Amino acid sequence: MTTRPHGVVGSAAGLIPFGHLGWGFRDRREFRRRAAEYLTDGVRQGQFTVFVGEGTPGALTAELADVRETMSADVADAAVTVIPAERFYSYVPGTDVVDPETSVAERVAATERAVADGYTGFRAVVDATTVARTGAQRQAFARFEILVDQQMARFPVSALCAYDLAELDGAEDLVCLHPFVNDDGGAYRIFADRDADVAVAGAVNAEHAAAVVDAVSTALPPASGAAVTVDAAGTDHLAAECVLGLDRAARRDGRSITLLVRSSAVEPFDDRLSHVRIVPPTGSAPDPVVVTGLQEEISQLRNRLASQPVIEQCKGMLMSAFGLTADDAFELMKSLSQNGNLKLREVARAIVDEWQADGPRPDYDTATEFLMSARDAVRSWPE
Repeated sequence: MTTRPHGVVGSAAGLIPFGHLGWGFRDRREFRRRAAEYLTDGVRQGQFTVFVGEGTPGALTAELADVRETMSADVADAAVTVIPAERFYSYVPGTDVVDPETSVAERVAATERAVADGYTGFRAVVDATTVARTGAQRQAFARFEILVDQQMARFPVSALCAYDLAELDGAEDLVCLHPFVNDDGGAYRIFADRDADVAVAGAVNAEHAAAVVDAVSTALPPASGAAVTVDAAGTDHLAAECVLGLDRAARRDGRSITLLVRSSAVEPFDDRLSHVRIVPPTGSAPDPVVVTGLQEEISQLRNRLASQPVIEQCKGMLMSAFGLTADDAFELMKSLSQNGNLKLREVARAIVDEWQADGPRPDYDTATEFLMSARDAVRSWPE
């Protein structure tokens, strides 16, 4: 079973440190809300964040200003780079069709530059509607989505890829090429996996079979004669047409496929398979729905903390990380205040700033190290 988190989500918040999200929207306000959630997490994670879409830099900057209105106060003024889609992607010369391979290579290079510059990774909010209006555009961009997701499974990079469902035909076939999708994102998901060549999740009905087979074939390595693994353990339903289509594609491409799938999920069929071997999945992985719910809960908690006065923020952080009661957290802050001969608010601000720079993990040694560094930061404040 895939160990990469995936699922259907109702919010763009909480996909941390990275989460490749496909989102179909019908209202511009909805897009801006999701952009705010996704950018907020990226800024707090120390990632290089960009806002990409159709239009001039000025028009994108104006829309970003609207996005900032719903971002939490602690990140609303953070640096976010605006990039027109015509510059974010490379195109087949003389066309408006994205060049998948070149564009993916550029995204990897941009991620490497961001890390070299001291960021923890690269995060993009992209309204991809402008590069998916025609059939030729969608075909090329589907390949881009598949190839870039393979890199996102390995590198510190992720994106919210949004599509205007009211404007585009076939947008669902692009939204589904992500480990995370929203409710309007289609019935199934296809994404890269660390333990298999590609993963399929959700419900694959007969009407989806051809699209799924095409996407899986694109995601698989090109070498003929290869033995590959398709992890479909996350499917609730797998149409017989899809299994038979995979078998025909494998025969055509000269490869053999091990298909990991629960027998209860596969529709019965009479045809004999020649190039697909169905194997029940073994082992267990964290429930992606539970993981996603916990991620959203953490993000919402952070948003609530960020909107509180700094003393309450500090108290909540100490309680969350070290298992303190509210009274114990407050007494600790008071002790640091008296030790540094500073006001309680100044102590709280020093701890919050230290937390945001290098937040602790809940083990004794690291917690002690963090509190000592916070104490030293308090002591170094000018009187």
